[in-house]
Amino acid sequence: MLPPELDSPRGRARLLATTATLVAAGPISLDLYLPAFPSMAESLGVQVGDVQLTMSAYLLGLALGQLVYGPLSDRFGRKPPLIAGLILYTVASLLCVLAPSLPMLVALRVLQALGGCAPIVISRAVVRDCFEGPGLARAFSVNTSVSMAAPVLAPTIGALILRTGSWHGTFLAGAAYGAVCLVLAAFLPETHPAHHRTDHGVATAAREYVQLARQRQFAVPALIAAFTSATLFAYISSSSSVFMGVFHVSAGGFGLIFGLGAVVFVSGSLLNMRLVRRHAVHRLLRTYLVVQALGMLVVLAAAVAEVPLLMLLVPLLATKVSLGGTLPNASAETVAPFPRRAGSAAALMGTSQMAFGAIVTSLLAWSTVNPTVEMAASMTVTTFAALALALLPAREQPEPDPIDVLENSNETV
Repeated sequence: MLPPELDSPRGRARLLATTATLVAAGPISLDLYLPAFPSMAESLGVQVGDVQLTMSAYLLGLALGQLVYGPLSDRFGRKPPLIAGLILYTVASLLCVLAPSLPMLVALRVLQALGGCAPIVISRAVVRDCFEGPGLARAFSVNTSVSMAAPVLAPTIGALILRTGSWHGTFLAGAAYGAVCLVLAAFLPETHPAHHRTDHGVATAAREYVQLARQRQFAVPALIAAFTSATLFAYISSSSSVFMGVFHVSAGGFGLIFGLGAVVFVSGSLLNMRLVRRHAVHRLLRTYLVVQALGMLVVLAAAVAEVPLLMLLVPLLATKVSLGGTLPNASAETVAPFPRRAGSAAALMGTSQMAFGAIVTSLLAWSTVNPTVEMAASMTVTTFAALALALLPAREQPEPDPIDVLENSNETV
């Protein structure tokens, strides 16, 4: 339920704009520095492929940190852990500027991610606090389009920064964004009232994660979201090697390609916002994944055939439209059944997404296969895994959340 100050069309729009801005903080730093990989490698005295480990480290930090912020936000409210995480993110971004070596930068990237994951999970919990039904799916379309478009658009911004400065400027930009998010978080109303909060300690929070993971209505859509995120991260992590290494695209051209991908992705999310008004969320999810799977088969065939860049880009960008609908619908299906535990559900979902992304990017970093083929193959495998899960028969009666059952039984005593 919306707080009184947000319970109006203008208030809802302000809330969505705020959460969308906050949720981009962590993802935007994922690959803002991507066009700077060659110059970073030269500056730090390493190979370009070694720099890719800083992305895997960041994804690992995003995965682990969300497990902490979810229960904290369920217990203490959304704002305190949100503000603490943003402070950590901003300070760590500044420290990355001063990193003298690759190992130090890898460590600082983990620290940066541990702060940047707070707005990801808490923004999702805030949205679940305030919306239900089709409105929840539409709200997640806004947040997901921003959170996933941010790492797709970020290299374009990074390329512009490199025109006038060095790779250090990309981390300064991340710190500046963190400062803006801190101001927004300070004015965000608390959406998780005291009477809905849990009193969980560490052990209870761990048991709750296990309980969530064992519930089919959580596990299936969460895994769909995880495999779909891995598809996107496979594209992001390999893009520098593919476009700049194989096709010899300039840093500016690389930024333009990423910008076009962001536009296509957001277009898919905007289309989804309209379609969920008239169609069931799960039916749309299956349709998107079928289209995405067919598109990836074309991409894989194009990669193996070593076609020109344009012939690879067309089907690759077409799959981005489907990604723009798959991710928000899978996210909405994951957290919708758990209003009391929105923070924990969003955290476990986010952790699985980042963990799958970290695994894929790490494998790609060490792989010696042709970069275009390895990107296409990994995206195809993760897409078909998500499709297989989406095609599982649904249960006729969804299982109730044990927390809600316990609460209702206490109310009747």
